[in-house]
Amino acid sequence: MSGQPNQNGVELADASVKGNPDRGGFATNFGFIMAAVGSAVGLGNIWKFPYITGEYGGGAFVLVYLICIAVVGLPLMYAELIIGRRGGSDILGAMRNLAAEGSVLGRILAYLTGGMAVASGFLILSFYAVVAGWALHFLAVSLGLMPDAQLGAEGTFAEVAGSAKLSSLWHTIFMALTMIVVMGGIHGGIEKLCKILMPVLFLMLIALLIYVGYTGGLEESLTFLFKPDFHKLSAAAVLEALGHAFFTLSLGMGAIVTYGSYLKSERHVIRDGIAIAFLDTLIALMAGTVIFAVVFHAGLEAEGGPGLLFKTLPALFIKMPYGAAVSSFFFLLVVFAAWSSAVSLLEVVVAYFVDEWKMKRSIATCVFGGLVWGLGIASACDGSVLDFLDNLTTRYMLPLGGLAIAIFAGWFVSYEDRNSGFAPFGVVGEMLAAAWLFTIRFVSPVLIVIVILSKTGALDSFIK
Repeated sequence: MSGQPNQNGVELADASVKGNPDRGGFATNFGFIMAAVGSAVGLGNIWKFPYITGEYGGGAFVLVYLICIAVVGLPLMYAELIIGRRGGSDILGAMRNLAAEGSVLGRILAYLTGGMAVASGFLILSFYAVVAGWALHFLAVSLGLMPDAQLGAEGTFAEVAGSAKLSSLWHTIFMALTMIVVMGGIHGGIEKLCKILMPVLFLMLIALLIYVGYTGGLEESLTFLFKPDFHKLSAAAVLEALGHAFFTLSLGMGAIVTYGSYLKSERHVIRDGIAIAFLDTLIALMAGTVIFAVVFHAGLEAEGGPGLLFKTLPALFIKMPYGAAVSSFFFLLVVFAAWSSAVSLLEVVVAYFVDEWKMKRSIATCVFGGLVWGLGIASACDGSVLDFLDNLTTRYMLPLGGLAIAIFAGWFVSYEDRNSGFAPFGVVGEMLAAAWLFTIRFVSPVLIVIVILSKTGALDSFIK
């Protein structure tokens, strides 16, 4: 089956774009949504969102965050989905295919953005897999598979994070799991995995909510999360909400563009984008409710980052009823969230070499998955490498990628292509298209620049 050409003569995506049988596509719309939600839901939903929510006013911060999702997240989500769907290729190829005819600047932007997105996926996965490996270690400890390690002990996290041997082992296992899925292709690997993992993850969160409802702390947690404290709402809080709204949806790294290229129709792109943002936010709020309930039950305050996940929570779980079982349940959830995100990162890299270099998927996965694994070993052996790559990608590469995609979608994509997702809505769709175009051209770029400046510390003197 062949797709219909757009005004630049580029055939739209179908199950085997450009005659490449290694490409594949999503068999169901539900599978696509689950995969995209899996890409968005990651470790940040579990260890960062609860912490920054607590630090910046609970319900007041959540309200600002939801506004930021609507103003920044959804417009950029639509841009990435429509670029992928109409471009019908990896991020570089999709942007190149959609660059307005004769636009040299558009094609240059496509190559620069596409190249940076592939590099971002490669670099992020290299250290992300190390941290996910730590979660695997804690899952094994919770299950009693590591007799020399004790759940909740002060030195358990330091033992794995400070051990090059242990970190490398778990990193290797996690990368192997990720490569196996990506090697299976879109329908046979990623879609099948995420259609199972995401519903299971959601049910696990519901089970944990029921558990904390019985053990205590749930009411206090809900009050904290959903009762606004506007006294804590500062300029720093707004910037944090803006930044997290951008990063939480996997924007700027090419994952949503890549997944969008495997869609069979753009008819439901707007609906799908809203569903992805809604489910990602819902899961973050559910995870935050569980974590705050556990912390409040113990009369403590949560710290942020890996310390929350690998120090505070294990120490609290072990003191609760059925602590080891609950800890096992929780860290399995964390591994699921990390796994679904990791496959999307590797898919960005693999899709580039499958589409642009016509490599077989199995070869591209083994070669570049292996290179990611090798760079990850450096992060596993030296925490400063992990910190450097984290700062490089989150402070610079991802926001710059998002900025470039916003500029490209707003100024270098044809009217027909950029409005295709709004067409089914008639007159209302035309109004939405006009609002989206204004936002993606003028509002989103300004807000993303603010995110970049805040991440680099350039605004520190203004928000203190």
